[in-house]
Amino acid sequence: CIEESAGELKRRLGRSEQPFAIMVRNSDYVSQIACISSEERLFLDSATRPIVVLEKRDRTAHTGISNLHTIGCMVPYTGLHHLLFSHLTHPLLVMTSANMPGYPMITDIDRAMASLSREVDFFLTHDRSIINRCDDSVVRDGFIIRLSRGMAPRRTRLPLGERTILAVGPELNSNITIYKDDIATTSPHIGNVRNPGTFEYLKETISTMGSLLGVETYDLITHDAHPQFLSTRYARELAEEGGGKLVPVQHHRAHVAAATPDPCIGITIDGVGYGDDGTIWGGEIFAGQIPDYERIGHLEVVPMPGGDLATTYPERMLYGILPESDVEEILLSRGWNDLELDILKAQLDKSLNVAMTSSTGRVLDAVSALLGICDEKTYDGEPAMKLESAAVGGRASEWDLSFFRNASTEVLSTRSLMKSALREYKSSRSGDHHHISDIAASFQYNLARGIAGLAVHAAHDWDIPFIVLSGGVAYNRMIRETIIDQVREAGLELFINAEYPLGDGCISFGQCRYAAALDTSA
Repeated sequence: CIEESAGELKRRLGRSEQPFAIMVRNSDYVSQIACISSEERLFLDSATRPIVVLEKRDRTAHTGISNLHTIGCMVPYTGLHHLLFSHLTHPLLVMTSANMPGYPMITDIDRAMASLSREVDFFLTHDRSIINRCDDSVVRDGFIIRLSRGMAPRRTRLPLGERTILAVGPELNSNITIYKDDIATTSPHIGNVRNPGTFEYLKETISTMGSLLGVETYDLITHDAHPQFLSTRYARELAEEGGGKLVPVQHHRAHVAAATPDPCIGITIDGVGYGDDGTIWGGEIFAGQIPDYERIGHLEVVPMPGGDLATTYPERMLYGILPESDVEEILLSRGWNDLELDILKAQLDKSLNVAMTSSTGRVLDAVSALLGICDEKTYDGEPAMKLESAAVGGRASEWDLSFFRNASTEVLSTRSLMKSALREYKSSRSGDHHHISDIAASFQYNLARGIAGLAVHAAHDWDIPFIVLSGGVAYNRMIRETIIDQVREAGLELFINAEYPLGDGCISFGQCRYAAALDTSA
């Protein structure tokens, strides 16, 4: 019954693949469906009551709720939840917030009934006004994925001088940070500000938090370096109105700045960030002291035919990296036709609507497509998350790594890794899930080895013993733990920020810290 309900809810919300979280009667029952450590149980039962992402005991269980190897679990955190369970015999409930995917949560019952009447059968209401919306916080392996209910606003002591700073954050998984009187206050999760409703929520949050903190004008207003982001445009508006100094901060430097060791070698591995050269970065190595982070290494820059289309349809990314006859045969066997391939070839040959990227996320998407794991992204991070799930239980083999120099930067060849994966895939028998699992594990392991190698080389060259790891790809357990092992084997220290998300939820805090340092040095 619970599986059928989850399937029906996915159909109604138009999110056929994205997992739901579950609320479980108590943490003792959680241990029956998922592997839970003592640290994870402490998170689950803490006053914060976050969603804790756990590894399932049985990968094939609860696939209607989550078709990954993980499942997000939480326990009751309001009196209403306890009342519901007191009237239920079933030990778990499927939970999701009151909004359509991509939109902010609805806080008014009249609007909820008007907007969700087709998706919802019944409304359980109360007479208490919701003043500020707040998503559930999410934690995995002790690291914060979403900083929100119970964890934010987060206050961090940060001596940046007698000035006020507003950091408007990134575009995806956004939040804001306001600095005043040696305290940086980071808001709860806001979301994807490409969405007009979420953009309005961003503006509301800036106004509300500013009022709560007693800040009317800002000395510095800092934003992402991407000139077209709605948050960037709004930062300009605020600066024009209030006279604050605008400070753009490159996305991945903000990731490094959100961590504390200084100087450091910074590893930032994620899906997308606007680079200094106008290309899409996402597999970067920096060295130096804030604000002088120098880009000294990165993943190989490869084409994204169709730009954002290559993000939605990762087989395009696969062909962009390996435009070879073997890949063409694979695509044709999966339903592509000659005309589609000819158009894709022409795009690449003539550089028509082709973005260039060093993104770690896009490389993981490409190998996910190669192995037949995911050919369409329906939610953020889906191809890479399914690749991680496919790799669980796989045996990782060591592959040759290829590095080369590009001007002043050292580059890890991702084409070389993709060719190794292609060779392995061609040698596998159709439907051999064990071999697919081995290839997925091997690719992740060797990609992580290569990234760690770039950082270790940089640490020795710059004589810096501290390495920082950040970015959404660092939530991938195999990649993260391989990097940790490689760095420690080299006799170096690795720092991972446990106070802020590894993903873009740390960006506004990093922008605040970086902009202050940049303004001071100027």
